[in-house]
Amino acid sequence: MDLQRISIKLYAQPESEVEARDFVPVFHSWIQNQRVANHLLIDVANYAHVPDGPGVVLAAHEASYLTDQSDGELGLLYQRKQPQSGELPERIYTAVESVCSAAESLEEEDDLKAKVQFDRRRFRFIANDRLTAPNTEASFAALKPALSQAAAEFFGHDQFTLTRQGSDKERLSVLVKSIA
Repeated sequence: MDLQRISIKLYAQPESEVEARDFVPVFHSWIQNQRVANHLLIDVANYAHVPDGPGVVLAAHEASYLTDQSDGELGLLYQRKQPQSGELPERIYTAVESVCSAAESLEEEDDLKAKVQFDRRRFRFIANDRLTAPNTEASFAALKPALSQAAAEFFGHDQFTLTRQGSDKERLSVLVKSIA
């Protein structure tokens, strides 16, 4: 599977008391300081008024970071736009690392320190390419080895579940959850 447009959502802890609009000044400061390694940060768009929407978007040339609430839970979503080198497990893991690094930076921001923490025991993988990876059992089966390899590297163990989500009309989405 030659999947390039990979999205990873890292969920906020349920007790987090942050609102999407709280990220706007933080993301603007990240652009001013080009705070995200290997990404050319370009703009911030505020869609916090859209119910269950993308929240606040930090757009970069390579990817976008979103304060996503599309599945009813707040999280930081990394959406890769530009192709990457390496095999699929490496590309998935790189996307996971990117969202985790950004989440760690957000947790350290003075304006957000007491408001948000991210759960590193689960993440959501989304194949943002319906042609290459339709949301079918066959695509899920083809993706499992690469996703399992990346998840094992992220969690540091192989005690996790992969649960396909959504219908055939949606993008292929898998909830990856540690059980250790």
